[in-house]
Amino acid sequence: MIEPLPPGRAGVIGPYQLLGLLGAGGMGEVYLARPAGVTDPLAGLVALKTVRPDLDLDDGFRIRFRREVDAAGAVHSPHTAALVGGDASGRPPWLATEYVPGPSLAEAVTRGGPMPEHVVRETGAGLARALADMHAVRVLHRDLKPGNVLLGADGPKVIDFGIAQAFDATQLTRTGVVVGSPGYISPEHVNGSRSLVPASDVFCLGAVLAFAAAGRGPFDDSDMAAVIFRISRGEAELSGVPPRLREVIEACLRTAAGDRPTPRQLVDMLLPVGHAPVAGPGAFPWTDAVRGLLAEHAAGARAAAEASVPSAVVPPVPSRAPDRGGRPAVPPTPVVPVPVPGDGRRERGLRIGLAAAAVVVCAGLGAVTLPGLLDRNAGGGDGTGKPSASASAAARRGGGAVVVPGADAGRTGDFGAAAADLAARPAGWKPWAVKIEDGPAQCVLADTSLVCGGPRRITTLDAASGRQRWETPPGRTGTGPASVAAVIGTTVYAFENGALVARGLTDGAERWREPLPAGARVTDSVESGGVLYYATTPGGTGRAHVAARALAGGHALRWEEEWDDPADGAELAFADGRLVATGDGVTVLKGADGSRLGGVPAGEIACRTPVLKGRQLLCSGSDGLTVVDVTAPENRRSVAAGVDIAYRPALSRDGKVVVSSRTRTYAFGLSDGRQYWGTYEGGEGMNIFGRPSVVGERALVVGERKVEPVDLAAEGDPGYSGNPAGGWPGTDPLDPAGISLVVRGNVAFLSFEDGTVMSYAP
Repeated sequence: MIEPLPPGRAGVIGPYQLLGLLGAGGMGEVYLARPAGVTDPLAGLVALKTVRPDLDLDDGFRIRFRREVDAAGAVHSPHTAALVGGDASGRPPWLATEYVPGPSLAEAVTRGGPMPEHVVRETGAGLARALADMHAVRVLHRDLKPGNVLLGADGPKVIDFGIAQAFDATQLTRTGVVVGSPGYISPEHVNGSRSLVPASDVFCLGAVLAFAAAGRGPFDDSDMAAVIFRISRGEAELSGVPPRLREVIEACLRTAAGDRPTPRQLVDMLLPVGHAPVAGPGAFPWTDAVRGLLAEHAAGARAAAEASVPSAVVPPVPSRAPDRGGRPAVPPTPVVPVPVPGDGRRERGLRIGLAAAAVVVCAGLGAVTLPGLLDRNAGGGDGTGKPSASASAAARRGGGAVVVPGADAGRTGDFGAAAADLAARPAGWKPWAVKIEDGPAQCVLADTSLVCGGPRRITTLDAASGRQRWETPPGRTGTGPASVAAVIGTTVYAFENGALVARGLTDGAERWREPLPAGARVTDSVESGGVLYYATTPGGTGRAHVAARALAGGHALRWEEEWDDPADGAELAFADGRLVATGDGVTVLKGADGSRLGGVPAGEIACRTPVLKGRQLLCSGSDGLTVVDVTAPENRRSVAAGVDIAYRPALSRDGKVVVSSRTRTYAFGLSDGRQYWGTYEGGEGMNIFGRPSVVGERALVVGERKVEPVDLAAEGDPGYSGNPAGGWPGTDPLDPAGISLVVRGNVAFLSFEDGTVMSYAP
């Protein structure tokens, strides 16, 4: 349904009054709107696309937005949603198109099932005419899919030229960028955007028609790599398409672009000779199910419009001087009557997308935008228990874990949906680098702050600028380095100067302090559910311990157990109520009271850099991973045999585990041990290895000189990128084990062993 305006959103953008929210994506929002000052609630309704108000826009973005306006304005077709107005220099930039009160093709098929053959043919002919009109003015759509086709009373209309560009827009086209949606991209898309031709849109149209006729896309598969493979090989599944229509769709889906029909030829293939074109509102042969959806959407738009009639007329925004690009100011938009069929029911409203399911595969650490990632998750998480884009809001409310990645109980390095969502980028962010200590720095991201532990103190930086917000006094010699244990709500919990200390996130003010045993040094800690579990090694003749302390209330010690493993301190992992401590052996403890639940005796397996996923403990060794069932430690299996694993593995949400030796990085299936890919082992400086993390659908490998991105969906040898995501300060190789990484909004925050902290977005 059409949603109310978000809190704080201005009621007027450009010359338009906003009536309700139609849809939202990672960078933009689409509103139902009408010209300000118009009292007729249904007059001049438009879909107004704008940029999120909290984003910091550079001139490059405004150039791209202006090109989007130009592309949309160049197309004049009864089969597209017409451009009504736009302003790339506005605060914020905006673009208004004809409002189509109807469902998308995706919604219509999902709710009403596949369409009859004659309706698919009429729909296809209308879409082919839209492509012909676009191509005539040298514009490609580049992302034609069921969600970008709206069904109006007078037929289908193509929407969203947000990623369409003029044929000659090569200055905005980067090698290695693929724009499109899974299952609805052409073989040329896979080879990069410079390979796209008008026939690429025809291929996408063929896939759209197959969806309309069969209720599923011709390349649908749960595995993204399989989708790409089937598209490149022309392996379309068309069993549900009527035979005569199948012949037409097969012609559109030919692998070679030159073998596909043109849009004009496609119209003739879809409709019989002498067929009279459909004309006029209500004349298109939609099914009863589609007509019902048309009525629902029209009723929703009517209700939103009537509810927003102002008690006083809002004056239109005055016209402006020409913008910086020399373009004339956009004049007040004329009132455009929009037919609104319906029966007056106040039911569902229009759901308009922002092409949010675009797949953007970048050669560097660029935007990695996939289905679902641009959808705002009101639940505050991504289903994995890791922080998400709502973490900043949680901090402002004073509740909820906001550390990235400190609240990741699996310690996998997967930073969640916020890592790849541009909307999660800190407001006002610019690249920066600072030096905070003469020694190792380890940082976590909490709300808008980067909280870093160093050899002597805790330092907190503004994540957007690197400016220091506060730092603690230097600790006493011999108390060990300072480290951030957790950040919950607006409180930082850190080990510093021989104690566990709670401080305010905004000002660093001390709230409480719990001293550690004299001379004790913390070797590892993990937080879950407001309880901090930590391991210490002794000072003098004392004993090592593993302890649990509540962080809220009276910060009471829950339990403390002696640690008798002879290794130099324990490494910890926590999941499903179980704390696992590893050293020479593996000990499993009950999180509630510290009682021992079992384990693996010292010397049986190597378990360095442990990762715990549910009851599966991943132990790294010189001969791959040993996967131990912590509920039955005698049950073990091997993954990545032969790989001398040098860094903590990373786990993806689809079950891949990424491991790295000191020469190569690999991805294996955790459940079946299948190797998906292994990076190239070439000459000096060409190997990809280091500390892996998972960001969206990519593995980021922090290496000796740079961050290397590798597609998780790759198969075989993903190759040497040759386009690293930036480089380290200085010229000498650095030990990847001493470099920590956090990513949010596709901004990388890195900290180094010499105390340098830097942030950049290549």
